[in-house]
Amino acid sequence: MTKMIRKTMMLWGGMMIAVVFLSGSVFAQTERLVQDENQTGTITIAVEKFTLGEGYFIEPQQIPVYAGDTGITVLDRFLGSSNIVWKNNYLVGLYGAQTGEVKVPDCISKMQSHADFGDAPTTESALAEGLTYPDRLSEKDYSPMSGWMYSVNNAFPGYGLDGYTPADGDVFRLQFTLWGYGADLGQDFQGGMTPINQTDKTALTKLLAEINSSSNKSEYMKDATFKTLYDQADAMMANLEATTKQVRDLHDQLKAAIPEISEPVSVTYHTHIQNVGWEKDWKNNGEMSGTSGRSLRLEGIEVKLDGAADYDLGIQYKTHIENIGWEKDWKRNGDMSGTKGQGLRLEGIEIALTGSDANQFDVYYQVHAQNFGWLDWAQNGANAGTAGFGYRLEGIRVVVVPKGEAAPGPTARPFVDKNLV
Repeated sequence: MTKMIRKTMMLWGGMMIAVVFLSGSVFAQTERLVQDENQTGTITIAVEKFTLGEGYFIEPQQIPVYAGDTGITVLDRFLGSSNIVWKNNYLVGLYGAQTGEVKVPDCISKMQSHADFGDAPTTESALAEGLTYPDRLSEKDYSPMSGWMYSVNNAFPGYGLDGYTPADGDVFRLQFTLWGYGADLGQDFQGGMTPINQTDKTALTKLLAEINSSSNKSEYMKDATFKTLYDQADAMMANLEATTKQVRDLHDQLKAAIPEISEPVSVTYHTHIQNVGWEKDWKNNGEMSGTSGRSLRLEGIEVKLDGAADYDLGIQYKTHIENIGWEKDWKRNGDMSGTKGQGLRLEGIEIALTGSDANQFDVYYQVHAQNFGWLDWAQNGANAGTAGFGYRLEGIRVVVVPKGEAAPGPTARPFVDKNLV
């Protein structure tokens, strides 16, 4: 038995890794987090302290992997190589991971004893054993059989991190074992302790990573049913005795409960500019269309909505044109307002929302007028610009916001009429 233990410890040591954290924040290197031509896929990664009753150190999230990656390079990049303490390609401790309130799960305390190390740890005995170093969570902390291990898709590889080549879709979990060299995590090896539980939580971990990595997570969490199931899934992951059926059922319920998030309604627009012509790129929600400091007139504009497919919602607009005055008819949803090829300046504009859902939103717009600069914001069909001066518009900004949301700026003076000055 002693010989088997020594062989297992050597193998297990080759699978250990170390990471440096401060106050629970990841000091990750980001220079290659943007997808590039060498990206071979995306994996799920999580760091867990379930055996200490402390939950996640890093919740599941999705990260890119690249050609030539190993487990070591992934961690160097994701966590920051300067934050990782390596010893012959295996981990000896995680800085900052020692924080938390240790509460050893009962199922670990009930595990079989060990001939050399005695009874399985309880919360009291674990705290008495304590930390090797006060600033990290290391091997042999709280128990002589503890340390960091890694699993990929619910299997514990029989080689170190330098031998692991990440594949697209992998679920890579870094887990702290407290007793039995991984038996508390489901690791089963010849001559070792009987595992507590071998329930496969790969799919649930991956689903949590997809949720955590989604830009819509904050919106999802506003749904009470979804949040309840999400919290239950988090607790299920930490439950070392969870059954396959419990995990599978909760996975399916959580997946089905993900709210459908409609694309936010926004506005895009571009202008026809003196000596320039039509802008190549459309501007979005508050960006300036036109020019600044060049004294070039706007001659035409096109405006349309994005994200309005789920609404009965449109946009209409008309302009005040040199020598013409206000256009008689409203232009709508990307049609051109103004003139082209006539060299006539725009002097004013009105923009309004249309459709039965128009009462759910406000449209604000602000113009840059010759000799005045930026005027204040107009709203929902009001005049913006000048009248009676013969001044050109040089720039415009447009924003659509939910009804009642604060205006993007002052609204007192969006339009100046010479006859009223």
